[in-house]
Amino acid sequence: MLNYIKSEVYRNLRSKGNYIFLFGCMAFVIFLNGVLAGFANSDANFPYANTYFSFTSLYTSMVIPMVLCLPMVAVVFGQEYKSHTLKNSISYGIPRSEIYFGKFIVLLIIALINLILISLVYIGSALLLLDNSGSIYLNELIRSLIACTPLFLISATAAHCFYFIFDSETTVVVWWVSVMIIIPKVMELLGARIEILRKIAEFMPWNIVKNITQSSGIHKFIFFWSTEQGLINCFIVGIVGTLVFYLLGMKLFEKVEIK
Repeated sequence: MLNYIKSEVYRNLRSKGNYIFLFGCMAFVIFLNGVLAGFANSDANFPYANTYFSFTSLYTSMVIPMVLCLPMVAVVFGQEYKSHTLKNSISYGIPRSEIYFGKFIVLLIIALINLILISLVYIGSALLLLDNSGSIYLNELIRSLIACTPLFLISATAAHCFYFIFDSETTVVVWWVSVMIIIPKVMELLGARIEILRKIAEFMPWNIVKNITQSSGIHKFIFFWSTEQGLINCFIVGIVGTLVFYLLGMKLFEKVEIK
């Protein structure tokens, strides 16, 4: 088990895809804040060159990092089916459960590193390039990132599950989009008429991050995680969802024919 995890860590350290993903995201968030600063330099009355606009733009758009979990998992998985390395690992006698768990552990490590580094670069570039609107918006962003981390984990675990079940990347994307986006939206629509479906839809990750209402005062947005119970519920949903997709993927992977 430990040897396989070490080999996966080594393989990912040598993978250009991981660095392209990480530095590409970091460059993009710097670019976004740089654009705001550039407009402010050309127009003294430009109203959006501040950390309020930058931070609220992110914590009201948590669906973006949720979607980015899919290409991140694709990079970590490393096209195992196309390169036949997965078949080789199994032929060497490595249990499928160890392969599945080993890749999942490496995915968690890489995902956490990516989240921390990209967030730090986003926050740092905003504080350096834009007018500081106060710590309240930074605190709100940090709270949102903490609350959404378990939901991002569900997204990544679902992608991890599908990549092990299907050998076609297109099929993986279709299943991920269906499960993570389409089904929650359909459940939300049906919930307008059926109460039990409305309650279920409320706790689906996509609907949680989209659950935003505007309010007056300093806190201009109210999120699912704005209350202490809402924050706790994010972690409960994250734990349950992660376990469901992890166990489902491991169970089905045992039955997949590796070509």
